[in-house]
Amino acid sequence: MKRPHWERIVRQAKTRAARNRDTPEDWPLLIYSYDEYKRLFSNPNVQRGDTMHIKPSQLTEALCLTLPDSPVMIWGAPGVGKSQIIHDSVEDIFDAVASARGVEVPASPILWERRINDYDLLDFAGLPHIVDGVQVRALPDIWPGVGSSNPVYGVLFLDEFPQGAREKQTAVQRLLDEGRLGDYVLPGHPKSDPDCKRGLVVVVLAGNRQSDRANSHGMGTQTGSRMVHFTLAPDVDDWLGWAAEADVDPLVTAFVKQMPEYLYKLDPTVKSDTPTGPTPRTLEKLSKAVKRCPPAHVETAVYTGIVGEECARAFLALCHAARGVNVEEALTNPDTCEVPSEAGLQFAAASLLIRRSSTKNFDNIVKFVERDGWSSPEIGVFVVEAIKRRIPLVAETETYRDFCLRWADIRS
Repeated sequence: MKRPHWERIVRQAKTRAARNRDTPEDWPLLIYSYDEYKRLFSNPNVQRGDTMHIKPSQLTEALCLTLPDSPVMIWGAPGVGKSQIIHDSVEDIFDAVASARGVEVPASPILWERRINDYDLLDFAGLPHIVDGVQVRALPDIWPGVGSSNPVYGVLFLDEFPQGAREKQTAVQRLLDEGRLGDYVLPGHPKSDPDCKRGLVVVVLAGNRQSDRANSHGMGTQTGSRMVHFTLAPDVDDWLGWAAEADVDPLVTAFVKQMPEYLYKLDPTVKSDTPTGPTPRTLEKLSKAVKRCPPAHVETAVYTGIVGEECARAFLALCHAARGVNVEEALTNPDTCEVPSEAGLQFAAASLLIRRSSTKNFDNIVKFVERDGWSSPEIGVFVVEAIKRRIPLVAETETYRDFCLRWADIRS
């Protein structure tokens, strides 16, 4: 970026900041000099928009590396898995910070999940009242450790933080910066409790961007500059790996494998009376609905209500194709059973093979997916790896080891 162009967009960012309409994309422009900005953001690994997009599989490690020194804000569109990752990685996150601070933790960490919009501004610092002629504040239980005489240890997760009004964000900013809010002291904060006598509380924030049109108020630079920021983006390979371990229905995983554009297709610019669509969150709901086997007369309505009309139509096409596949013959006669000719039928067959897999028929499944006639050997790799995650014991078989050697170039 040339200096004149940089100076022009800095002026625009400052104007937005003055009106409290700045976004995370503006902050590097307001924080860095031109030379610093050019050095940092000429990196080809940084996507345009001046924010680094991070995959779900990378986020926990990134949090562990940055949280010892600073609170972290996780940005992302609705339904991409921000909250789920925090729930799943509380112990890893906390242990990393505790180790860096040299704190020995006597018990498992607690997760305190709060949404600042659920509270009034007075709740943050406590309601003032008089005791023995002295004004004190009754501390609310919104904050970790209030009402406890013992040290507390865990993660304070402020979800949907940008949805909170700016004055509430400013109040939390003081807590993050100084470790105090009224009479409350944040346990383990480097300024207010450097020796961790009150315990240790790690702060993580998350929320949607203003561009997501999810009632986000954004975040001012005075608050944002006190944190590390990551923008979480969905990733097909990450999701398929997670889905196999989370027991997502094979029809849904095969659908995403065949049509990866439906992993996330929620356009905030399109106005709709029913603003839903395929996201990692709604696909998990779709899987639960599929397992309940809705009857034909409500199937379309159920799936449409979860992932929207377009995605539901595409998914139902795969479901109907699956009903026409005779997977029993493939399981019993893998050498002679006809391989489906159409791509849709192949992915339907793949989902059924995963569903019906067991340690007893695994050898036959491998024989079948290695036959000629498949549109891509990646389908066979997808089936075998999904079965391995579903039935870990197959990884110890000679059939699986030989398969991995034959298809090492694709598996990598």
